[in-house]
Amino acid sequence: MTPHRLWYLERFSETSSTLRRVPILSLPFSIGRQDGVNLCLDSSSVSLRHAELYLADAELMIRDLGSTNGTFLNQSRLTREAQVHEGDTLHFADLEFRLGRFLSKQSGAELDKTTKIEAVLPKMLIGQAHQLAELIRTKAVTPLFQPIIHLASEAIFGYEVLGRGDHEGLPTGITELFELAAAVAVETELSRLLRSESLADCAAIAQPARFFFNTHPAELKEEGLLESISELRDRCPNLPMTLEIHEAAVTDPQTLQQLKNGLSKLEIQLAYDDFGTGQARLLELAEAPPDYLKFDLKLIRDVDRAPPAKWRVVKALAAMARELGVVLIAEGIESHQE
Repeated sequence: MTPHRLWYLERFSETSSTLRRVPILSLPFSIGRQDGVNLCLDSSSVSLRHAELYLADAELMIRDLGSTNGTFLNQSRLTREAQVHEGDTLHFADLEFRLGRFLSKQSGAELDKTTKIEAVLPKMLIGQAHQLAELIRTKAVTPLFQPIIHLASEAIFGYEVLGRGDHEGLPTGITELFELAAAVAVETELSRLLRSESLADCAAIAQPARFFFNTHPAELKEEGLLESISELRDRCPNLPMTLEIHEAAVTDPQTLQQLKNGLSKLEIQLAYDDFGTGQARLLELAEAPPDYLKFDLKLIRDVDRAPPAKWRVVKALAAMARELGVVLIAEGIESHQE
């Protein structure tokens, strides 16, 4: 079944941490209190036919249907129809919803049976989700570059492409932003934005440095990863690129080999990131060896003071990688002893 993007409305229960997610399976989509509307709300403050979502020129729109207590878009009462975007906050009278979008392979009938999702999230997430959607829409991120040094020559070999947020009301740290993105299922959008917005700065840095672009594990579960990378290649045909896959996503050798083949056609290399943080995916490493293997910071930090048993583990992993023709990168080395 071909994956498709679906809109949904979600809101938290007033009495629990349950997140109710209602897929918008057809348009126009009516909201109100009477039987027969697409989303029936059991509240006396909501009018019988309160509001409606519909398409106009391929854009999702909302209009109030003459309700008594009003329809609000991002806290502003609607006086006419308006375009809505992912992450927008909608109020039907005093009931608050967030508009979201996700990629699904489920049929409409299957989704209609599973409109309640359990979550242990703070209610303030609704507001932060709107801010995060604004960050993504306005591309409010700043690229950062972590140099990768060749051990023998001590010359810069390349850069890991990182980033931070630049939106008032949201954390700047990328870890915190991805935690928020995961809570509202926009990890893929944030990950692709960080790669895309860094490209101009990459091209401005002296060549032939190699640039290591991160992915989020969620991207391997969705369609479009290779297409998004292909767009980067089209923009910078000669930039040396490597795509990093987190160890947590290294689970299926066949999928990884297909990804590696696709990247190879784009002249882009593959790296397994954070290797050694959890399960060392030795089978996957052997069956679908990457071009680079990045040992995680926890495996390397203070390795000079580690017990001999840890040295033996690192040495064995390094020997296996070299036998497979994989180039090793150790993250977090900050001293000559390490």
